Parts: sequence; C-alpha cells; structure tokens
Amino acid sequence: MRKSIKSLFIVIVSLMIIIGTLNVSTIKAEAAGKLPSISYQAHVQGTGWLSSVNNGATAGTTGQSRRLECIKINLKSGGKSMIKYRAHIQGSGWQGWKTSGQEAGTTGKSLRLEAVQIKLTGNYASKYDIYYRVHVAGAGWLDWTKNGATAGSTGSSLRAEAIQIKLVSKGTRVAQTSGCGRADITKTTLTYKAKGQYYGWQKVVGEGATAGTTGQSRRMEAISINLKDYNGSSGIRYSTHVSHIGWQGWKTTGQTAGVTNGSEQIEAIKVQLTGEIAKYYNVYYRMHVAGYGWLGWASNGAVAGTTGGGIRAEAIQIKLVAKAVAFDKGGTEYIDGANITKSIHLAHHMSGSLDQNSYRLYGDNGENWGCCATAYAIGLSIVNGRSYNPESFWRYKSTYYDQGRVNNYTSYNAATIYNNLLAGKPTMVHYEYIKSNGKHGEHWVLVIGIRSGANKNNIQFSDFTIIDPWGGAEKNLTSAGYFGSRTSVGMKTFY
Repeated sequence: MRKSIKSLFIVIVSLMIIIGTLNVSTIKAEAAGKLPSISYQAHVQGTGWLSSVNNGATAGTTGQSRRLECIKINLKSGGKSMIKYRAHIQGSGWQGWKTSGQEAGTTGKSLRLEAVQIKLTGNYASKYDIYYRVHVAGAGWLDWTKNGATAGSTGSSLRAEAIQIKLVSKGTRVAQTSGCGRADITKTTLTYKAKGQYYGWQKVVGEGATAGTTGQSRRMEAISINLKDYNGSSGIRYSTHVSHIGWQGWKTTGQTAGVTNGSEQIEAIKVQLTGEIAKYYNVYYRMHVAGYGWLGWASNGAVAGTTGGGIRAEAIQIKLVAKAVAFDKGGTEYIDGANITKSIHLAHHMSGSLDQNSYRLYGDNGENWGCCATAYAIGLSIVNGRSYNPESFWRYKSTYYDQGRVNNYTSYNAATIYNNLLAGKPTMVHYEYIKSNGKHGEHWVLVIGIRSGANKNNIQFSDFTIIDPWGGAEKNLTSAGYFGSRTSVGMKTFY
C-alpha cells in the first residue's frame, strides 16, 4: 500500500515539474521577445477531431464541402488562459465565450459552425494582436481580421470549413492574401415598400415579406427598395415595366420605380445586386400577378412578371440568398404577352336542356349515365350549327357517335384542346375518379372556352371553361364533379 502511494506521489510531482517547466519556458520566451505559440484544433463533419495545428496553419478542410462543427484554441501563460473565443452556430446563433482549451461549437449534432470571434486577454491583449480567418462555403478564404471582430458569415446558412489563427506583435500588419476584401460576409439589411391602388404607400417590410396586396384585385403602382453595400453605398438597382410606358430607367437604393400619380400599373420588374455584396449573394424576387397569383422566382436581373399583356402586378417578395445555398425557384417567373391567350367562348345551338338528367339515359342501377351522349350532342351543335337530342346517341347504355365529327380517344393534351378552340372546335374530356363511398366512377364534360390571360405554353386545367352535363351549367374544368379526385384523364377532339 505504501509503495502504491509513493508511486502515485512520484507521478504527481513529475507532472507538476513538467507543467512548471512549460510555464517557465513560455515566460522565458516572452522575456526573450519571442511570440508565444498558439495551437488549435477542428472538429469536422464526417471525421471528428483533427490533429492540433499551430501558428497560422489550417485547421479543418478545404475543397471537400465539409462543415466545420467545433474548435478548441489553446493559449496560456503562467497556467492562465490568455484567450477567449466564441462560435456562431446553425440555428442557435452566438454561443457564450470560451477560454483556452474549451470547445466552441457542437459535436454529435451535425450543426455547422458559421462564424467566430477571438480575443486576447490579460497582458497578452496589450502586447499582441490575434489574427484569424475562415474558409467559407462558396466564397473560399475570407480576409484576415483581428481582436474580436467577426470572421465568417451569419444569417446566410453558410458553413465555415476551416480556420487559421496566429499571434503577431502589437501593431504588426498581416498581409491580406485572399483578395476577397472582407473577413465577414454577413448580408446587410434588405427592406422595401410598395405603393398601390387605393392604399398609397404601405409600411416598409423586411426580406421575404409581401409588399402590395393579394386577393384584392389592386394594382401595384410604385416600389422603393433599400439595400446598402458593405461600404455604405447602394448595393442594388431595379427597373419596372409600367403600363403605357414600358421599361423605366434603373433606380438605386431608396429611389422610386413606377409611378406615384395617375393610374398606371407595374407589370414586371428586374432587380440586380451591385458592388461587393454581388460577389457573395444572389437576389431573388417574384411577382403576384392578376389571374395567375404568385409566379416563380426570378434572379439577378431576369424579368419577373408579365409584359405585353396589360396584366397588373399586385405584390412582390424579395430575398437575398448566399451563392453557395440552393434555392427552389418554383414555376415560371415571366410570361411574355405573345404567350398570353385571349378569351375564347364557343356558342352552342342546343334548343333543349344541357342537363343529362333531362333525358332518358339510364344505366343498370337506374342512375343517369348519359354525360357522354349529352356532351357529344352539345359539341355537335357547335360544329354543325343545329340542335340535337342526346337520346339519339344513347343505345344499350353507351354512346354511339352516329354523326361522326370526333376523333378517337387520346390522352389529355392541353395544347391540342387550345388549338381546337382557336379553330372553333370543342373537346370532350373524360376522367375517371373514386367516389366518396370508395366506388369507381367516370364522367364526361365538354370544353368550350379558355380564360383570357392563360399562358399558352403552360395551360392548366383551371384555364378551361366547360359545360358540365351533370346540371348543364358552365363552369371551370376543375369545378366539375369529382374532378379533384380524378385518377386519369382522356379526351375526344371534334374535327
């Protein structure tokens, strides 16, 4: 027992001697004018803790698209920490300050470290400067910064991938070798406001919010956007397409684009970033357009909205997104007036009812099955210019096309239906569905028109006007009975 205690005592004394020697060595080095050595270590996605490095070497990875998750920095004198540091973490922001040897960031949570701040403490703060820089996804090595300033990016979902740290004598200038111009590429604040029909200028809104109105059928007449570059100058320019005027000249931060008196409407917009911020961010924007709702997102000077169709824009949303971050642009962001349809409505010549239930068109269970025969009779009345009785086409519980004038059954094709309408020909559309009781059903309707403003290159079910034989009313195709639960769609085209 005494032997074990003696061995333990020897180990403890040896460790104290080693630590004391290290501290003495550090103090002697400082006295001799030598820089203290700083070491640091990185925890990296997919690997964990890497080996410790020193004095300006790289901790982390570059060119591998792996996030930096945590760091530890070691700098002591006389057994005391001479440094404090903190990390900005995905989803939670800035952590509290850490001292020498402590972890800043997270491990085991798959969270990216996005930025750091590092400071010297004690007498080191008056004798030395601490320089550091971060390698950021999509931007590479940023410039060196020092003494508590931010290195990296916040609020942009950008991962830091590596870090370099070094001590220099107070006042020594560290050369910037990255050429990027900034140590911190956190985006500046984006705001904008809209002026519109009846409501005038609205309050300023922030990034991604809606300026203007939706669901009120009110035109947007003017817009003002504010975004400063890192140096305080304008970081954005924008141009609006206005009814009866066309494209206006480019405006910069705080200026008004559009009209502030009169009744002209904004129809489209182009937005571009300028200056240094354009190196690191894309600007995305989309318009809410009469008859279409929200279009897809345009970016970096592309046109959002419509031109040539006289269609009002009603609202806008604008976002800044870091270049290294993926962004879903959604659907079509711009509609050319040449692709916008004019309203078509074909007239029928039926003297009798358009409701299938007005005729003797029955199936096995006594239900009226004559939607197909009724749609066929109405279609024939359009192409032949006279009235028909649907019962004349109903035999043995199915429709007989005695009068011809329709092609064989084909899969649904919106472009074909539109071309038929242009030629004055209706189209019979058939769809199958599952009833509310779980049983299988099917139905025929007759397409007789298309709404004004539909995009010829992207015709939707909702663009077509139909006569629904079940009740005989005109309605939108998507409003036909059970259309929302359809399982398949086909058609017969008149010729």
